[in-house]
Amino acid sequence: MSFFNYSAIDPTGQVVKGTIESASAEAATRDVNGKGLYLITLQETTNRMAVLLKSFQSFSVSRAEIIEFAQNLSVMLRAGMPILASLEDIATSIANKSFKMALQDLKQQVERGSSVSAAMEAQGSLFPDILRRLVAVGEETGRFDESLREAADHLLRMQNLASAIKRALMYPAFAITTTLSALVFWLAFVLPKLTETLKGMGVKLPPLTLFLIGVSKLFHDHWKLLLLVPVILPLAVYLAGKHPRIRYLRDKAYIRIPIVKMIMYNKLVAVFAEQFRILVVAGMTIDRIFDLLIPSLGNEYFKVHLLKAKENVLYGNLISDSLKEQNILPLLVVRMIAIGESSGTLDSQLEFLSEHYTKKLDDATDSLGKLIEPLVMVVVGGLFAVIIMGLMLPIYDLVSKMGK
Repeated sequence: MSFFNYSAIDPTGQVVKGTIESASAEAATRDVNGKGLYLITLQETTNRMAVLLKSFQSFSVSRAEIIEFAQNLSVMLRAGMPILASLEDIATSIANKSFKMALQDLKQQVERGSSVSAAMEAQGSLFPDILRRLVAVGEETGRFDESLREAADHLLRMQNLASAIKRALMYPAFAITTTLSALVFWLAFVLPKLTETLKGMGVKLPPLTLFLIGVSKLFHDHWKLLLLVPVILPLAVYLAGKHPRIRYLRDKAYIRIPIVKMIMYNKLVAVFAEQFRILVVAGMTIDRIFDLLIPSLGNEYFKVHLLKAKENVLYGNLISDSLKEQNILPLLVVRMIAIGESSGTLDSQLEFLSEHYTKKLDDATDSLGKLIEPLVMVVVGGLFAVIIMGLMLPIYDLVSKMGK
């Protein structure tokens, strides 16, 4: 199979561009025409370039559009509509051109005999991992529409959580950014001129002011390199995260740092309970449950310990005992799972845990701004104190000498 970039005209007269995977140029032409498009140009591209283009394409599709797609497809399937007709109707009603092209490509792959989960996988990072996994589970168990609905509900909860966290962090981010900007401006432009004036008047500069002068000189001499810090630092963090040991320590820190733990740990526990319940209800075997559950958490620390718990379960130990031995989940979770195992109500216990920790997560998100606000005030106040003391101490010394 090869990848082809194409440009075409849709039924409304608009020019659309996309990437398609086909066996040959002739097959690619038929596939493009099969989407109801009039082909203008077709050019073969490399696999790597096609993946890159699909990644860029995914940025133009919002999470809200993905959620709406999953919800609509679930409703249509529950109503008895065939999968191909459902995909066609949804693609026709979508205004986002990139998403429309992706869904038409997905429909064509399903027509060729591909599963929906495999067709979603072929779209790169467009569809979230949890959606692809639950669709695969639904195809295996015959609960396709229910898996879609549960995936949409999960994505909606995560989107609402992300929006709440962004709102809570907006004020702290604004306050710290403006304060740091003021500090940089003062170090780069105000302090050098003030220093020349004070030195000309013979004022002995205090250590704090000398330190700030050194920082100011650093900004002045290496400002081009300092501008690269916002680019280099995230890249360095990303590359460091590729190493399993560093990723393990980073993810462990996420659930140990006080304020970060309040969000990250509750989120991990809530997602663990919710997806465990979905897979149990779907009738998956315990090893398959762990295989699907562990990657979806996205935490290397949890991954290592849950793999050990899986091994213990496969050796014949209870799930609750295996999880308790790893000491990564709250005691409440272990107790409720133990009750579910002994009474045959594991799905009900997991549903309670999912709702309980989702509620805790919502409460933590609501109080996040109030918890961070005092810390922001301390940081901002400390920065302003440094600026004022670095400025006022030499001026005070000068005024004292003039008084004498």
